Amino acid sequence: MQVRFFFLLIIVVLLASCTPETYTPIPRNKSVVGVVNIKEQSLSFVDYNTKKTMATWKMKNPVTKAILLPDGDTVMLFGQDMDEMMMYTLSTGKEKKRWRVNKGVTDVLVTKHELLVVNEKDGTVSVMTFDGKVKETIATPPSPFSIVADDKHRQWIVIHFKHGAISFIDQQTKRVKRTVDTLDFAVSGLVVAETDELWVGGHGSGAYIQQEAYVHSLVDGRLLARVKAETMPIQFSQTSEAVYVLCHGSNMLYAFEPKTKHVIHSLNIGANPFAMIKTKSELIIASYDSNELVFVDEKTFKQTKTVSVGQGPFYIFFRDAKEE
Repeated sequence: MQVRFFFLLIIVVLLASCTPETYTPIPRNKSVVGVVNIKEQSLSFVDYNTKKTMATWKMKNPVTKAILLPDGDTVMLFGQDMDEMMMYTLSTGKEKKRWRVNKGVTDVLVTKHELLVVNEKDGTVSVMTFDGKVKETIATPPSPFSIVADDKHRQWIVIHFKHGAISFIDQQTKRVKRTVDTLDFAVSGLVVAETDELWVGGHGSGAYIQQEAYVHSLVDGRLLARVKAETMPIQFSQTSEAVYVLCHGSNMLYAFEPKTKHVIHSLNIGANPFAMIKTKSELIIASYDSNELVFVDEKTFKQTKTVSVGQGPFYIFFRDAKEE
């Protein structure tokens, strides 16, 4: 009898461990800010209008980023130390799909029909379908870290963390057509189509701490300008009036005039800020050390609200509401 009970217990445990986690649903008619908290391995969801936390999803995997898919209701989760990518439906809180990948995924670019998955360890960008099938693998120079789209010039641009490089990939041939030098330990880029420019930021290397954002030509990759942005400019956003630069080494947020590169506004913000997004009329910053989201009015450039989230907010995404 005891042996039978023991085996039944094992079966129950195995079934429970294989059952996908179901989380608090996030209604489709709500505008939400999603936050990846890497210290506690969770996702926080904040109602954009009320600025109140709606739900927290405790994750079992070391997720570092969450990317919203074009349907507005599917979020894809991945991390550099994960060997799989997972999709969840926000409106049900249920897992939709997962598939195996090599460890080392640092960024994903979503297009209308496919995913571009950057793997820093493998030195590749994989073109995948939305159900995880690899259509093509593009070899890049070492340490690809992030990727942005430049549809005006029909190219994808890869920022390389090590060796100070930028790769330009032709969207049609899916091959690297050009590689140019940039700042060391670069982490992100911003395409400014109106001026045919790419803004690049990062940490700097060794004893040198990065104090400038580099501005490159989208046409030929050459360095056009160095814009003073102290210290460690790591995140960018833009409107027609300004290019926004977030510096996590100095807790500073800058607004630059896109053509002249002159500072329009500056604001001391957060504690070790790591991420920034532009929403309807606000900038939202993830303050890593204070475990908060900080809201900044785009027009007045003043802080309007702080919202407590999980420990170590590292990445943010925004999902606008869709009325049923």
